[in-house]
Parts: sequence; structure tokens; C-alpha cells
Amino acid sequence: MADLAERTDPSATMTDAAEARLDRMLEAATAAGLDAALITSDESIAYLTGFKPMQLERFFGVVVRPDRSAVIVPALDRGQIDGAPERLDPISYGAESDGIPQLAEALAGATKVGVEEDHIIYARTSALERHGFELAAAGGLVMGLRVQKDAAEIERIRVACELVQEGLRRAFEWLVPGVVEQALNARVESFLREQGATDAHPLILFGENAANPHGNPGPRELKNGDVVCADLSACLDGYWGDLTRCATVGPASDWAKKTWQVVFDAQQAANAAAQPGASGRDVDAAQRKIIEAASDLGACLHGAGHAIGLSIHEPPFLVPRWTDPLPEGAVLTIEPGLYKAGVGGIRLEDDVVVRPGGPEILSNLPLELTEVGA
Repeated sequence: MADLAERTDPSATMTDAAEARLDRMLEAATAAGLDAALITSDESIAYLTGFKPMQLERFFGVVVRPDRSAVIVPALDRGQIDGAPERLDPISYGAESDGIPQLAEALAGATKVGVEEDHIIYARTSALERHGFELAAAGGLVMGLRVQKDAAEIERIRVACELVQEGLRRAFEWLVPGVVEQALNARVESFLREQGATDAHPLILFGENAANPHGNPGPRELKNGDVVCADLSACLDGYWGDLTRCATVGPASDWAKKTWQVVFDAQQAANAAAQPGASGRDVDAAQRKIIEAASDLGACLHGAGHAIGLSIHEPPFLVPRWTDPLPEGAVLTIEPGLYKAGVGGIRLEDDVVVRPGGPEILSNLPLELTEVGA
């Protein structure tokens, strides 16, 4: 894993990237017939400004429009937007305001305003409508920009994956009979954060607990014969890496070996299907055909994965309902799994860049079913 001191300052190139992204956002909004776009989600604000807010109850937003764009923040965050693109007027408000008057002023003269419909809350849309603005769904516009990663973004995800795979190596070193699930997850999270992760989600589950893909680590102790499903994710310099590997304590059971092979085959098929122009449904179908044919080994509980970047889960999603074509440069988690209640679960996950010549895998951690000491 690269030393943290060797990483370049991510803010060094962020301003130029944000300027270009604002241009593209404005083009997309104009083409959609909008007078302005209002961006309110943490990650989309970070995408356009380099600043990721901590929203809580306070309003944050970026207004993108032809004549006057702005970034609106509470007064306590005013100093954090100094690095935002100069074209964004910095607007702040004090504790006496909820930010809506300042937002309405920044939107003055606009009629049709696009909003991130999956994020902005009803109280704020109602307030904007009372100010006379016509609101339209525009979440797809900003996500249409965010889905296609540039080279700098892909490199940040790759570096995040390097940290995650080192976390997985450490986790498997610490897998000894008697270790407690909660304690191991806490130790791994501490390691990831010590290495610079601003957020981390270790999900290392033992034995029958691993049959629930999103189970909560608890007081269970690791035992001989257990299957371990280790899903680690970490955010570094604003971008996420997310990998999953599996292990057994002592020799793998017949169920573990057969299930691992099915999941491995399914992941390879899904990787191959992740081509520019294919849909999320196509990628999911490639793995689902293999996973569902092995129903005697366990259940197929989820799709093939999702996109990743500034958010740990972002569209496109690799599920049967997702029919939009994948663009070159999208970064996907591809993570088929099989789960058997009372026994355990096997999942394999890599972060994959969609390329015309075939998938680019952003990690080099072996996929093998690791045997740890009994």
C-alpha cells in the first residue's frame, strides 16, 4: 500500500475539475429546459465544489444557472468553501435563518428549477413552491455526470481499494478462534481510519451470521469450521473502495468449496458482461443465471452490485429493473453471493471500471477462499 505521505493533495486539481463539471451541469440543465439546477446532496455538492458538507438540520446547496451560480452554506461553514470555484458566489446565513430566504434570492428570476428529487426534503420543496418556483426532477442530470469517472477519480478509487485490501489482509491475520465479531470489526475500522480513511464500514461476519449480507457484527466468537464473509469499505480523499473476500477456519467444508466456486464463476460472468452499452440488468442477469442454478447451496438475495465513487452506493444499480446503458468509465462493484440460513454466506466483490476492451479491476487481492488457522 502506498505511504500516505506520497499521496498528492486532492485539492490541487479539484478546482479545475469543478469548473468543468459546473459547465457540464449547466449544459445539462439548459438542455433539459431548466432555468436553474439546485444541488443539495452531500456528494453532488462535493462533486461541484470540492467541499463535502455535514448537513444535519442545516441547509446546504449549489445553485447552477447561466447568469449567477452560488454555493449556500450556514455561517459556521463559510470558511470551508474558500476553495470552491470563483464563479460560485459564496452565500452564508446565520442562526436566525433556515437558509430558504437566501436560496430564494439566489434563484430570483428563475421559474423552472431542477432538484435532486431523491434528496431534498418536502419542507424545503414546499417552501420553494410558496416562493413561486416550479420544481422538476433533475437528480438524473447530476448523476449522469457523476457516473462517468475521469482518470483522477478512478485513481482515487484505486488508492482507496489499496487501503481496503490491506485492511482485508490484516483482518485475515487477526482471524483466530475465539476472536469476537464486534471486536474484530472495531479493530479493522480503527486500522482503516489510522491510515487516513474519513469513513469506514467493515462488515466481517462469522458462520451463520454471514447468511445475512447486512447483518450487524455481534458478540459471537469465531469457531473452528466457520465460514467468514469479510466485506470492507473505506472512503479516502472523498472516494470509496469496497471489496469482499471469504475465509474458512480450518479446511473448507464441501458446502464452502462448492459455493465459493459458484460465486467465483458468477463474478467472472458479471465482469465480462460489464461492457459499455450493456445495462445493469444485463450484468445482473449474467451472474443471476449461475447463482440461481445453485439453489441447493443457498439463496440469491441481491443484485450483482452498484456503482461506487463519491457515494458508497450510487446509480447505476446492477439489478433486473435497471435498463439504462453503462457508460465507459463507470466504476462498479461486482459482488454476487450465495447465502444459506444457519450455515453462512459466500460473496466475492471487486471494484471494476467499465472499459471497451474488458473490465479493469482496481485491486489485485486474490479471490481464493483463504484458510486461516484452526
